[in-house]
Amino acid sequence: MLMFLRFLILSIFLLAGCGKTKQLVEQHGGMRDALRMGNTQSRITFEEISAKPHAFAVGALTDLEGEITIVDGQILVATTPDGASATSTSGTNDQSATLLTIAYVENWAKDRIPANTDFETAVETVALRNGVNVDEPFPFYVYANTTSYDMHVINGFCPVASPDLPERDQPWRLHGKETGMLIVGFYAKNQEGVMTHHGSNIHIHGIDTSGKDVVSGHLDRVEVLAGSTIFVPAM
Repeated sequence: MLMFLRFLILSIFLLAGCGKTKQLVEQHGGMRDALRMGNTQSRITFEEISAKPHAFAVGALTDLEGEITIVDGQILVATTPDGASATSTSGTNDQSATLLTIAYVENWAKDRIPANTDFETAVETVALRNGVNVDEPFPFYVYANTTSYDMHVINGFCPVASPDLPERDQPWRLHGKETGMLIVGFYAKNQEGVMTHHGSNIHIHGIDTSGKDVVSGHLDRVEVLAGSTIFVPAM
């Protein structure tokens, strides 16, 4: 799978083109509903997701059993059995999501991350100069050179909503530094508690294929070098 994902990361550069894309983002479940209220039932299956091409998505498995990252229809699932280690594998049609933000996008505009700005502001800046309506949710992805990042894989419960979780139910966490990473995410204003966590306009996941094994999960924080390649929907 590692070789396949490396090929995928390279091949998505070919998706950039001059065609136009409608800004249409679907939301299944919500942050507050799933993480705070504990409503973690299945809302959309991977089979349903795969019925249309060019899916890009981030979310969580049914019952919060792991993280979901989808790149051009390829579904990657990260799980942690004990909070001590995490595994990333390809998703299967019998799996489903309780929380998913998804868009089907074929045509992308290619740009560069600007200097001297935080990641969220950089995404907004690039979107604006490419004609994307930033008042509506939109997907993006970045082939990034990171300087540092914090990643986690959920393990059945939200540690913020349930602060006294036993060790076996804690999320897996990784504090990383310099690496090449594919970041997949959504920018969404006024969607805190639904598409994004409180205090943020973005929901982002990362895929790191620089080592022996694929590492993926939800990005709590990331610092990206200026000049990293970013793609936003072609308008």
